[in-house]
Amino acid sequence: MKKLNKSSLIIFITLIAIFIISQFVYTRIDMTKDKRFTLTSTTEKLVENVKQPLKIEVLLGGDLTGDYRILKNEIQFLLGELREKNNNISYSFVDPIDLGQAELQENKLAPVPIKTDKGVLNVYPYAKITYGGKSTFMEVLVNDPSISFDELAIASTEKLEYLFAEKIQKATNFNRKRIGFIVHHDELPEANIQGLGRALSEKYDVEIYLNPIANKSFTLQPSDLDSLKRFDALIDAKPTLPFTDMDKLVLDQYVMNGGKLMMALETVDADMDSIFRSGKIVAFPRDLKINDFLFNYGVRIHPAVIKDLNGAQIVLADGETAGNTSYNYYTWPYFELGVKGEKNPITSSIDPVLFQFANPIELLKNPNVKQTVLLSTSPQTTLKPALNFIELNEVDINDTEEYKMGKIPMAVLLEGNFNSAYSMRYERKEFPNFKAKTTDGKMIVISDGDVLKNSLWRGVPMQLGENKFSVRPDNPDGKPKTYANQTFAMNAMDYLLGDADFLALRNRKLEIPLLSETVVLQEKSTWQMINILVPSAIIILLGGIGFWLRKKRFAK
Repeated sequence: MKKLNKSSLIIFITLIAIFIISQFVYTRIDMTKDKRFTLTSTTEKLVENVKQPLKIEVLLGGDLTGDYRILKNEIQFLLGELREKNNNISYSFVDPIDLGQAELQENKLAPVPIKTDKGVLNVYPYAKITYGGKSTFMEVLVNDPSISFDELAIASTEKLEYLFAEKIQKATNFNRKRIGFIVHHDELPEANIQGLGRALSEKYDVEIYLNPIANKSFTLQPSDLDSLKRFDALIDAKPTLPFTDMDKLVLDQYVMNGGKLMMALETVDADMDSIFRSGKIVAFPRDLKINDFLFNYGVRIHPAVIKDLNGAQIVLADGETAGNTSYNYYTWPYFELGVKGEKNPITSSIDPVLFQFANPIELLKNPNVKQTVLLSTSPQTTLKPALNFIELNEVDINDTEEYKMGKIPMAVLLEGNFNSAYSMRYERKEFPNFKAKTTDGKMIVISDGDVLKNSLWRGVPMQLGENKFSVRPDNPDGKPKTYANQTFAMNAMDYLLGDADFLALRNRKLEIPLLSETVVLQEKSTWQMINILVPSAIIILLGGIGFWLRKKRFAK
C-alpha cells in the first residue's frame, strides 16, 4: 500500500512539474513533408521587425465553398504562426456584411462569384491590414493570369506566406524602391505597358522618364545621370529607334553607379497584326545600334527570327459551312514559348512565357560576367534570317527535319563585377566623375519586346501574358490562353532589386492533399465497412485475449 502511494505521489509531482514548465516553455513540431507550417527565415525576420500593433482582418467569414474553406484554414494556420512569433500581430475572420457595403465599395473590393448548388455565392478574398494608424487591403488570391479561375483558391494556398509577408513589408516599410521606364526610343505606348506598370506599382514606385522628350534632345545627356540615379532600376521595353552614343554612355555610367537594367530588344521588325491584314510580311532588320553596348557584357542579339516547332497556338479560319465560318487552333512557330533555362530563382517554378518573333541571343565569353540563360526555346527550332517573308500559311508545318538547332536563349541574366565599355575611350571625359567598374552589377536582356507588352482587346488593355490571337472570333467573350509573362517580369525585377528572399517565398511549393470525388463515391461503401468492422474486430480480439489471460491465471 505504501509502495502504491509513493508511486502515485511521484506521478502527481511529475504532472505538476510538466504543467508548470509548459507555462514557460512552448514548442510545436512540424511533421509535414513540405514543412507547410514552418515559417521561412525571411518571414521570421520580417515579423520580428513589427514594433507596433498590426491587425489583420480576413474577409472570409460566413458561407464558403470547399476550396475557399481550405484557403481559410491555411490562412488561419499561417496567421497563427505569425502571432506566435510576435504578440504585436493579431488576426480575425470577419463576415464582409459586417464590414459594410460602403467600405467595400470605397476600396473597390469586388466579390468573386462562385457557382454552387444553391446558386451564386459571392466570396470576398481580401484581408485588411492596419498598422501605424493606416489601413490597406490585400487580395488573398495570387495574381497570376496563367492560373485558371477554378484553380485559383487552391493554387493560392502555397503562396499565402509570400502574399502576407509582402503586404506586411509594405505596411511596415515606407521606403519603396523606384523603377523608371525609358521611352524616348519610341518604346511601347502607355496602353501596351499598363499590365506591367500595374503589376510593378503594387510593390514599387513606377515612373516614366520624360526628360529627353521634354527638352527635345531625344537622347540622354550627361546631366541626366544624376536624375536617373534616383531609380533603383530602369526598364527599356521594345525600343524601335536607334540608341545614340550618348544614350549608351549614360546607361553605361548608370550601371557603373549601381543601377540595374532590364532591356527587352528586337532586331527584326515583325508584327502579327500586319500579317493578319496581308497574309505575309517582310521581316525587316531593325538596327538599334546597341550591340556594341551589349557586347561589353557578353551577349549579342542576331537579326533573325526564331521558329519553334512547339510554339503557342493561334486561331485561324479553316473553312465555311452553310455560310458559317469554322475556326481551329494551329501551332504558330513564331510565337515561341520560353521555358526554364539554367537554374535560377527567377524561373525555378515558372510556367511557359509567351514570346512573339523573338531573336536568338548569342553568349560571348567574358570572364567578369556570369551569364545565366533564364528562358530558352524548345530543342526543335530553326531560324529565319531578316529580309525574308513571314507568311500565315507557315502554320502548316510539313518538314520537321529543319527544326534541329536545339535550345536557343531568349532571356539572359548578366551579373558580376562589370567593367565600363568606355574605360579606355575618349568619351569618358564627358563625365567628371567617370566610374570604370562596378561590383554586384545586374542586368537582364530579353530578345523580344512583346514579352513585356499587353495586347488590346476591343481597345481595352488585356492582362500581361494573355494571347489575344487565341480568342476564337465565334466566341469573342471566351477567355484567352494566358502565359506567365507577368510572373516572369515580377520575378526578374525582384531579383534585380535584391528581393531574392521573397522570390524563394513566391516559388515555394506545398503539397495540398485533395480528395477525389470520383474515388470517394466508388470506395465509400468499402471504407464504411472497414470503419465498422476493423474497430469491432479489435475490441473482440482484445476482449478474447483478456478472457484467455484471466482464465489461464485463475486456472492455476
